[in-house]
Amino acid sequence: MARATEKMNPLQPSREKRRLVLARHFIGVVAPLLEAGELYSDLSVERLITTVGVSRSTFYSYFSDKAALLAAMAEDVTIDLTEAGTPWFELGVPDSPDAVRDALRPLFATYREHRQILRSITDAASYDPGIRELHSALVARATAGLTEHLQALGRGDFDVERTGQWLVWMLERGLYHLVADASPEESERQLDAVANLMWSALYAE
Repeated sequence: MARATEKMNPLQPSREKRRLVLARHFIGVVAPLLEAGELYSDLSVERLITTVGVSRSTFYSYFSDKAALLAAMAEDVTIDLTEAGTPWFELGVPDSPDAVRDALRPLFATYREHRQILRSITDAASYDPGIRELHSALVARATAGLTEHLQALGRGDFDVERTGQWLVWMLERGLYHLVADASPEESERQLDAVANLMWSALYAE
């Protein structure tokens, strides 16, 4: 019956689309709470729905609990991170550290934009198996994209898959600890450092 309804209303967003739209709405409201120092683990469902302005029935029709909401917010943020990583993964062979810096800049900016949600995901991954699996999938997706980029470089002098794994985990931890809460000026310095590191390790002859 649901399928027939969808065929009759081709312009109506799917349930999954509505779920992700609602998750993005939650991101816009939850992130400032986290920025103010609150922990996602301490936020009750009642607090979340009251702050966002949705009914309890609406919340539970899309999310089984607040862990499911965090997972949905993670999916939405992952879309942004994937888009932000594309300039680097599709870079080709850069001719200078500046080109590497320009390719990495969207990734740094997107991480900083979503730092509170990403921090909550990382923290929850330490005790929630579902979030841990989602976090691992995010890292695996980034690793696959970087590995494909490294393979395209035609470098045969190192193991591209394991190199990709190391570089992604290095970036994930570095963004978490060194960039998320840094000032704009310090973030630029960290970007310079990473760009020069990548240039020396991967591209310079």
